[in-house]
Amino acid sequence: MELDSQTSIYLAMGIILLAVIIFSVIKGLIKMVFLAIAIISAIGVWIFIQSKGFTLLSFVTSSPAPWMVQALAWSAAILVLAIFFHCMSWFSQLFSFRSGKPGPCSIITTSLMCVLMMWVSTIAISYYGTISRVSFYHDLALAHRNNQPIPEVPLFTAAKNSIRSAEGLSWLETIDPLESPAQSNLACIVAYGCSLNEREYRQFYQKRLEKSGIPHPGRFLDLFADPGLRKLVEEERFVSLLENDRLNAFLQHKNTAEFLQSLQGIL
Repeated sequence: MELDSQTSIYLAMGIILLAVIIFSVIKGLIKMVFLAIAIISAIGVWIFIQSKGFTLLSFVTSSPAPWMVQALAWSAAILVLAIFFHCMSWFSQLFSFRSGKPGPCSIITTSLMCVLMMWVSTIAISYYGTISRVSFYHDLALAHRNNQPIPEVPLFTAAKNSIRSAEGLSWLETIDPLESPAQSNLACIVAYGCSLNEREYRQFYQKRLEKSGIPHPGRFLDLFADPGLRKLVEEERFVSLLENDRLNAFLQHKNTAEFLQSLQGIL
């Protein structure tokens, strides 16, 4: 079938328009990916210096102060973002992603996007930190059973702890829609108990849980013996364990959730 000249022009224009749209979408995605990488890198640098800051500063001064660690962490994070934006500006000019100087709207939009990405990033770190923590208690139970060394705290769990314990950032927990300390603590206890055989989890219950003050603590034995929960732990399906209906029902009894919310030192 032959196309007349007018149809060919419309077809060519359509192809060009489609190509422009696809390029614009890809360009936007590339910018978003680079922005996410920059923010996550800045957060990673900040967390690293928060945990290793005193060691790093010991090469400069024999008595590093906490404010020095904070100053170094924030300066390094800002430097990472500054380097990214400088490189992105050069990259944008190279491929003509933008023209002219950025106006107030552009600056405000970029700032809001940075704040949003940082919020999403902290939520992601927190969530994976929770899952890693549940996994850690499964590994801890196996280590106790086999008289092996205690496993290291997972990276995401350590990162979450650093963010939550950092001065001025503990409020992030209050705006995290996925954060539930009671649910997390219960999942850790279940992951630990379900990793043991009946004799071992009964000993764990008698030594750590029976007199803990949790309403009707004997319910833990039902959780540890539950075939479905034990299968989830054995298969290391900790996301499903965390969201399991049996655990949610357990938390609904009297003030169980309130108790587990502030649980310290049972494991």
